[in-house]
Amino acid sequence: MGSLKDDWKETGKDLGGAFKQLGKSIVKSGATVVNKANDWAERDDAKEAAKKEAEVEKAKEERAANTVVCPKCGAEITDPEAVFCLKCGEKLEK
Repeated sequence: MGSLKDDWKETGKDLGGAFKQLGKSIVKSGATVVNKANDWAERDDAKEAAKKEAEVEKAKEERAANTVVCPKCGAEITDPEAVFCLKCGEKLEK
């Protein structure tokens, strides 16, 4: 049978090892949570970027649908009510 002092030393070593393992586990869990949070943020950023890109594309399509090109000078006329080219004065075809 060991002395009380030796028992306390052994218990202290065991507790030290347990706390070391606990610390490693906490750090690993924290890293996992941070990685998940980053993934969620990146996913949200990607969704937002795709949404903005779709809005820009839609605006381009709408502008193209409302744009008339002057047959004489090639100017783009965005006023759907225009009868004459604002650059050269040529009559626009509807």
